[in-house]
Amino acid sequence: MVLDIIKTVLPLVIFAVGALVVAVRLQSQVKELQKDMEELEKKQTYVSVVKLEAKMEQVEKNVTSLWNFTNSLRDRFNVTSK
Repeated sequence: MVLDIIKTVLPLVIFAVGALVVAVRLQSQVKELQKDMEELEKKQTYVSVVKLEAKMEQVEKNVTSLWNFTNSLRDRFNVTSK
């Protein structure tokens, strides 16, 4: 009788312990993945900021170039009109 109970309960206990181990491992992996995602998002934000800074520098150079061109045209017209 006791042997029959052990034969019935033992597989259930082994299954429950195995399921618990798998659940704990999965939970730890999910936490690691969440940390990795946060780190990647921070890096992506940094990359975006660096790209935007480079674009802004280029825009500033273009604006300066346009103003220099405008000033040179103004100077040309002022010289010819005198």
